[in-house]
Amino acid sequence: MCFFALIGLAPHPALSSSVGHPTARWSTQESATKPAEKDKGEKDKEKSNDKKRANESADAAKDKSPKAEKPKAAKLGKPETWDGETIAEIVIYAYGSRPVIDYVLTNARLEGVIKISASDDRPPVEGKILEHILRRETSDRNCVRIEVELPDPQGDDPQQLVFGFNGYTNWAAQNRQSITLTPEAQATFLASLKHDYLALLRYKEDGTTVTRVPGERIMGIDTIGLELTHRDGSKTKYFISSQTYRILHLEYEVQPTPDDKPLRFRESFYDFRAIQNLLVPMRKELYENGKLKQRIELRDVRFRLAKLDEDIFLRL
Repeated sequence: MCFFALIGLAPHPALSSSVGHPTARWSTQESATKPAEKDKGEKDKEKSNDKKRANESADAAKDKSPKAEKPKAAKLGKPETWDGETIAEIVIYAYGSRPVIDYVLTNARLEGVIKISASDDRPPVEGKILEHILRRETSDRNCVRIEVELPDPQGDDPQQLVFGFNGYTNWAAQNRQSITLTPEAQATFLASLKHDYLALLRYKEDGTTVTRVPGERIMGIDTIGLELTHRDGSKTKYFISSQTYRILHLEYEVQPTPDDKPLRFRESFYDFRAIQNLLVPMRKELYENGKLKQRIELRDVRFRLAKLDEDIFLRL
């Protein structure tokens, strides 16, 4: 979500005029900063415990998750005859199937690193990002909290930014102090929540409309086009791989104010992995008007958390 520098903060000098789109462990460089006094025995024990917890989590997900329901091929016919909803249902199955998505995606914790492109030739600014999601009855009522930590341009303590949506209103804070989003920042932030790849996976619950549109050949891959029309009339175009039926790209436009020209965003997805039987893109790139603005690389993704304090979506 490209909105950080729009909120009137004192931006890092390397940041462009619009930056953002937050979502999983920190950079692998973090391990170098851990206390050196830990002996080898403690480190081996920690690694063993981490591996045990990971195996237990995987086993639990395997045991409890519902089985995927495969679409009946006999009813599909030839691919060129499929309508939008048929393709959408195949995409849902490719990501794990609707029963798996409903069971696993009750909530989520995604942690990783974010790289924000500079406005000139300087290297991108790298920070940490943590996102929590609480699923509600429809996607537009999902609760979201995004925490971003960026280096301070003066070399002081890192700058901490938090953006939240409680299902009805949005809020923001900088270094634990509430701030007011500008109309431009608010529009861009809310649009980024709406125009998400998960929205296609929940089109029936959301009451949105899916229509097949012409695809494109992108980076040597043939895609099928799907257009999702939201209840407010806005649209998201998805580019689906004709081979794997994964969502490779999506596009949408945002007009921050009536006097502004629409901004065109494209988000691309890479490095797909199955986590708790749900397919997740571990790398996401966001382009604004054709220029790369940010890259998010997830390091730790968890679904169906046993404990998630809902108060974190309200305020700090």
